[in-house]
Amino acid sequence: MVVTTESMIRAQILEVAQQQIGVVERRNRNDHPKIAEWNRALGLPANSPYCASGIYYCYAANGIRLPIRAPGLVRSWFADGSKIVYRRSQRGNTRTGRRPRLADPVSIFESHVELLAQERWDEDDDEITVIGFNTTAGSGTRGGVYRVRRKLGQVKLIANHLTPYLEKNQPKGL
Repeated sequence: MVVTTESMIRAQILEVAQQQIGVVERRNRNDHPKIAEWNRALGLPANSPYCASGIYYCYAANGIRLPIRAPGLVRSWFADGSKIVYRRSQRGNTRTGRRPRLADPVSIFESHVELLAQERWDEDDDEITVIGFNTTAGSGTRGGVYRVRRKLGQVKLIANHLTPYLEKNQPKGL
């Protein structure tokens, strides 16, 4: 019998995301065959924005079908307040409940989600490492999938869907 821990699953989700690094839009129009695959799997048009669908793909590739109402929409990843583990507030950063963990979805900018790509969480750090789908790696790069550093001040929310999913779906006795 193979016993897989949550930490191992998180590492496998990150590994799938890392395998997508280097997918780059051909004409900056969400136009790569992998992007079409991620979007179609969620019933979205092939050239739709793909930050959320790319992340969902990383979970699904590991057999994790998160119960998110519309996983292709960024706001759906953060709609359930009980899953929020970090919220930026006007008085500074606030961690709520569980600590952010590897492969948690991170809300950046107005409507964008990326995947936390670091093991250690320290809210006193100035930056975090993420893997972003439908982003750039700075000026001169085309849209695609990149590992990037983000200022913690850019982070609006971090959610943990995996722990509650595994607690609900894990067979008893493991």
